[in-house]
Amino acid sequence: MNMKKAQAAMEYLMTYGWAIIIVIIVAAALYAMGLFSPGSASVATKFNNIGTPAIGAWQLLSDGSFIVKLSNNAPFAVNITSLTVSTGIDCTNVQLNGAAVTAAGVWLGIGTDFNITATCGTPSTGSVYGVDIDMSGFNDKGMTFAESGRVTGTVA
Repeated sequence: MNMKKAQAAMEYLMTYGWAIIIVIIVAAALYAMGLFSPGSASVATKFNNIGTPAIGAWQLLSDGSFIVKLSNNAPFAVNITSLTVSTGIDCTNVQLNGAAVTAAGVWLGIGTDFNITATCGTPSTGSVYGVDIDMSGFNDKGMTFAESGRVTGTVA
């Protein structure tokens, strides 16, 4: 009698165990296909020093044109001497306020608004993108400065 209960319990666990494993595999496959991703939600993360850009202050077009509008909300002026924009592959024609960043840098005072533009391939309209922005230089106290952030959205 005890053996029959043990066998029934084992069959129960095996049957439902396989069902649970199948559900986990299906959920993982749907997650990998992006079903549970935020999709078109525009989100900005990091930007710990200068402050996060406002929602709607960036876009990536299907011709690869990227723009983000930022403001130096740090409590000090900064001189940006290095700037990169990447979507996993480095973007080209990266500019700060319409000019390439040189070793001499570009000074941004406290509260200064500025634009970063770049050309980032030819993404498909409606696809979800993530753009990483990294900049470095020094502040008005002579200390090194580094900032990085990520903006995401849907290609327009």
